[in-house]
Amino acid sequence: MPASLASTRRRIFTGSQVWVPLCGILLLWLLSAPERTHVHRCLGVFFLTSLDCAAAWAFIRAARRADLPAGFRKGLRWISSGLALCGLGSLYLLLLMLLHPETRAIFNLSDLLFLASYPAVLAGLLCMPRVDRPSIGLGRLLVDIAVFAAGVGLPLWFFAVEPGLSTASGYDAAMDVAWPVVTFGGIAALNIVLLTRMPLPSRRAFRLLAIAIGISWLADLLFLLDSIHGFVQRSPINWINVFNTLSIGLYLLAAGRMESDKLARPQAVRPAASSPLPIITIVAVSAWLLMFIIQGHPAPDVLSRIFWSLALLFVVLAVREIYVYRDSSRWLAAEIERESRARFESLVRHSSDVIMVVDAQRTIRFASPAVAGALGTSADAIAGRPLLGLAHPEDAARGAEFLDRLLGAPRALRTVQWRLRHADGSYRHFETVGSNAEGESAVEGLVINSRDVTERVALEDKLRQSQKLEALGQLVGGIAHNFNNILTSTMMRLGFLRENRQLPPEIASQILALDAEARRSADLTKKLVLFGQQQLLRKEPVNLRESVARLQREIARLLGEGIELRIAGGSSPEWVEADAALIEQVIMNLCANARDAMVNGGSLTIEVVGIEATRAAPASDGGTRKEPFVRLSFRDSGCGMDESVKRRLFEPFFTTKGIGGGVGLGLASAHGIVRQHGGWMEVESVLGLGSTFRVYLPRAPEPHAPKAA
Repeated sequence: MPASLASTRRRIFTGSQVWVPLCGILLLWLLSAPERTHVHRCLGVFFLTSLDCAAAWAFIRAARRADLPAGFRKGLRWISSGLALCGLGSLYLLLLMLLHPETRAIFNLSDLLFLASYPAVLAGLLCMPRVDRPSIGLGRLLVDIAVFAAGVGLPLWFFAVEPGLSTASGYDAAMDVAWPVVTFGGIAALNIVLLTRMPLPSRRAFRLLAIAIGISWLADLLFLLDSIHGFVQRSPINWINVFNTLSIGLYLLAAGRMESDKLARPQAVRPAASSPLPIITIVAVSAWLLMFIIQGHPAPDVLSRIFWSLALLFVVLAVREIYVYRDSSRWLAAEIERESRARFESLVRHSSDVIMVVDAQRTIRFASPAVAGALGTSADAIAGRPLLGLAHPEDAARGAEFLDRLLGAPRALRTVQWRLRHADGSYRHFETVGSNAEGESAVEGLVINSRDVTERVALEDKLRQSQKLEALGQLVGGIAHNFNNILTSTMMRLGFLRENRQLPPEIASQILALDAEARRSADLTKKLVLFGQQQLLRKEPVNLRESVARLQREIARLLGEGIELRIAGGSSPEWVEADAALIEQVIMNLCANARDAMVNGGSLTIEVVGIEATRAAPASDGGTRKEPFVRLSFRDSGCGMDESVKRRLFEPFFTTKGIGGGVGLGLASAHGIVRQHGGWMEVESVLGLGSTFRVYLPRAPEPHAPKAA
């Protein structure tokens, strides 16, 4: 058997649905018009009793499904009890036929059990959860019932029930009235349920259940007509049992699908299906009009009843059209509003900006989900808090002025840039645009749209700092060049004076002191020139690893005995195009800086490694780097730095040392040299845990060795 056919068979006949083939066999047997012997009638009632019990058990099984709503499962249990009552009624009828075959009463105790199944089934349907927003109002439902009453109820009373009451009395007369009233009320209630209850677990399963209930009540209506007029008794086919068997088969199919169908996802509210009652009414009216035409001209009193029934039906149908138009208009307007709200909520939910609604008391009434990422708190948690309570103390006055201007200008847009407190205690920079929507009923407040610009502000600060350093470097470089010329002339004259042996010793010692001061000034001027990037570079291939190795002894003397020096990174050469003297000055400056950070001793690790472009940090403009680099790292175990020191680390004349401890040009000049070589520097430091300085220089190709002669 093909896999698709096997899977279809398993899907159709699973669990309680294995009884469906038996229903089909019984249905075919009934349609074959078997002889109406006592044995055949007993067999038919026996099979109907068995199938009623199977259907009741099937709904008990379906009610055990855990993912269905509790009300729906309770409703399935009520329907199961209604089917069980039908089974008891059939069982009583079977026993009556076996024990008292001569009994010919029209109604008996089984009819009371059948009638008791109606409220049980209706209770089950009414327990099921309602739709969120039904598209049909109560007036429309009542008008539909009125259409059914005018087109079906009145003719049923005039031409079926009333003639039966004229020949019946006592219990039979009560049943003649009870059957149509209960059946009519049940169909009207079923119509209400179809239009107001959620189709769970799927629309197909719910429709099967509704059709099964409707067909079973149609069989009861046929039973009533047969009891009064003997329509079915004169037919070779027992249509009452046919409709009962068909309804039980549909019950079993519905129970199986409710047990196994995948639970439908919540969907957007759609218009409810049109009520079936008007269609049933039109079919019924057409049927009894056709019957009167076939039977010939009715009597005058009958013709009068037909006229008034049709007139009432047309009036109710006209009223129904008014309700249809009203409900459709209301539903369409509600749908437009719902879709507009859903679109707005989707835009707000997916917006990266924080959208808030603030009332006149400056209290947050609404916040979009983006507030969780921007301020580290949920939208529900921030609602009800004052907006100015989140502002930085220095920006609170600016924020209050911003809100006051919004309250005083309903149609104007206002902007402000301020800092708001994050849940972790830090402050983030926000650019806020606000408008006054107090006059709009959907908002009734100030709409505040805030964008987190913390990173942009940080980049702007870095850019301003870089521009300031560049301008300062150009100024310092120009001054240093002129000052260097003056110092050169001064040192030449002091040199001439030193060569004069006739000067008194006191004057000669003063000249030597002046010469030492001039040389110190010249060294400071050299650093200023380097910082200003005004010095011409004499680039040549330099093996950075070899340069560090050559300076190892000098670095060790600079560090002193209390600091351990470690050289890491391997032994392969790492070539750069650089001015060797200036690179050595960068190395010595960074080592001196590390020594000053380790006053109580420690260790300094110098590492030289090659870095591919993909592993290097992004460029200052945010783009990717294409060429490889050589990284020169200095990792010390010193005192470390806080964020305020790190921000000003490469500023000229900035130093954390005391008076006489330095002028603050060592790191600034090293930074200038590295930038002049096309590289950059990075710093990592934690207060009390040491610092790491990294120098990145563009890698150069390995120079070719000279050929042997």
